[in-house]
Amino acid sequence: MGDRWVELADRVWVRRCEELDLSLGLVAGDDCCLVIDTGVSADHGFAFATAVRELTPLPWQIAYTHDHFDHWFGTAAFGESSVWAVADGARYIGSGDEQRKRWASKYRLQKREEDARAIGRSRLVPPNCQVSGAIGLNLGGRTVVLRQVGLAHSDNDMVVEVPDAGVLFAGDLLENGAPPSYDDAFPYHWPQAVEYLLSWKPKTVVPGHGDPADYWWARNQVRDMAEVARLCGEVAQGLVSAEEAAEHAPFGPETMRTAIERSRVLAPPPPPPPLPEPPRQSEPEGAQTGQMGNPAFDAAPWRPVIVYDVFDYSIDLTQGLGDNR
Repeated sequence: MGDRWVELADRVWVRRCEELDLSLGLVAGDDCCLVIDTGVSADHGFAFATAVRELTPLPWQIAYTHDHFDHWFGTAAFGESSVWAVADGARYIGSGDEQRKRWASKYRLQKREEDARAIGRSRLVPPNCQVSGAIGLNLGGRTVVLRQVGLAHSDNDMVVEVPDAGVLFAGDLLENGAPPSYDDAFPYHWPQAVEYLLSWKPKTVVPGHGDPADYWWARNQVRDMAEVARLCGEVAQGLVSAEEAAEHAPFGPETMRTAIERSRVLAPPPPPPPLPEPPRQSEPEGAQTGQMGNPAFDAAPWRPVIVYDVFDYSIDLTQGLGDNR
């Protein structure tokens, strides 16, 4: 079928790619356009840049959703440009060199020599504009929001929100048609981060891989990621075995095993909020303000439940006394 454009809203498109089922983005304003990720190699990036020029002649800026190779190795084809990302350039170059070697070897093992060479000859273009928190980017008559995510699919995820079109480019925080990748992820934090990102209820959510979908599809995937986090916690606490968790996981055994191993490498699950300290003895003037004589004690979540039992019986205190005189 080949790579193809899908129009999501007025001047908002996703480029659906055959390689890795990748979804790249394009948002156009009146003065410039924003390219969201650039593909797996310089050759792929050149084909993508050519396709962008079929839709708009506007100057472009580029946004990287995170530092995995398939989202930024194609940037050299776009020439000089502003490139926005959360991690800095040194991080991208260091990570990119390691990924280039690993994926070139992987493609050669799959007898895909040309793809291995394409990655090997791709010039890496690190970001030159760093995003911290959220930045509103004015494209001319339209503002898009570049938002730092925090710990989730990686430690440098960024999403692109197009509020006037109701579109969220989520990168690999969400995937359609394949399970999420937990290799570099933070299983306990990931669902919380995406839940927050969905709070404005975008009409269309573009995953990093797979077809665009709606808000409710995204909510369902977040629910499944929360279940993965819960199972990781139960394995860490010894409540269930890793085998049991893998058998009953929403994304399948292999993904669950990766998530469990990743959670072990990182840390145990976040502890619950601490209970308040036991209160000090009440002053006399406040002694009658609650059931236990102390307002702080009465409000504590661990306060005792007082049950009043009424017993209806009588005791004859004179019975048997004569024998002991």
